[in-house]
Amino acid sequence: MDEFELKLSGFQEVDEAEKNAIAESCNKFFARHNKKLKNIEFIEIRLRDYQTEGTRRKFSVNSTLGFSGTVLNSSAFDWNLAKAVDLSLKKIESEIKRNFIGPVSRKARNKIRKSKLV
Repeated sequence: MDEFELKLSGFQEVDEAEKNAIAESCNKFFARHNKKLKNIEFIEIRLRDYQTEGTRRKFSVNSTLGFSGTVLNSSAFDWNLAKAVDLSLKKIESEIKRNFIGPVSRKARNKIRKSKLV
């Protein structure tokens, strides 16, 4: 599957350049992890203004990744919208590495070494 559904919600007040940057970062995330996870179905990004201070706005981003019947969620916030989206996707990436790919345990590594010696 070489396609995924990108769902953006809460982006009414965001200009097209920022929407395109967010879509590009989601496409890069998809390209990096599609071979590992197989069947990434959707990436959903929800945006909310967390705090406004003068002309600055703080963004709260909630990301959801759906693949093979599994759903992973993360949230992040920052004054920069692109940075908040990247932080949220990096949290999902670390959860993928921890739960689905994971490091090889010492016991498994020793078993592999012994099989190579024989």
